Amino acid sequence: MKLASPTPPALINCLSDHDVPATLGSDARFSRLAATYNVRLVYTPVAIIIPTSTRHISDAVICASKSGTKVQAKSGGHSYASFSTGGQDGSMIIDLREFQNITLDDKGIAEVGGGVRLGNLAQRIYDRGNRALSHGTCPGVGIGGHFTHGGYGYASRSWGLAMDQIIGLDVVLANGSAIHATDTKYPDVYYVSDLQFQS
Repeated sequence: MKLASPTPPALINCLSDHDVPATLGSDARFSRLAATYNVRLVYTPVAIIIPTSTRHISDAVICASKSGTKVQAKSGGHSYASFSTGGQDGSMIIDLREFQNITLDDKGIAEVGGGVRLGNLAQRIYDRGNRALSHGTCPGVGIGGHFTHGGYGYASRSWGLAMDQIIGLDVVLANGSAIHATDTKYPDVYYVSDLQFQS
């Protein structure tokens, strides 16, 4: 891994002022958190945020905007083009690993955190309600990128793509505001992080 670019002081100060959990290049775990799936395309972020709340994400996005830093969400980190590490040096990564909630209601609607992996999703909705849904076969892939970029799998010819199952999304916009998007409410942003879909 290349050396981390210096984190802009304005970004550091803003993240600190808002108590956003940030890992910088000087942190011992930075290299492990910044590791990329495709080792031929290695990009080094200026900061890695591991939020535990939507407020952390909103504040981090606002801080990045104020400092002119590109923001990249990371779900599982399996991007072949290394987009999960920003696709360029100097991005701020928002790692969704702490968003692991999976609930299933009596109508078969699953609410799933943006850091959940496909294997955990499949097992949990089956265990909780004998449910399944169309998605890929690699259990370690995160749902954030997989579902919002298609999500082809063995059941796709019968059930459609993974993204076809999405009925709502909790999204943090570029201005830091949090919204719930559906096909009728904010339809233009009807794809991003915490997912709700029909199983």
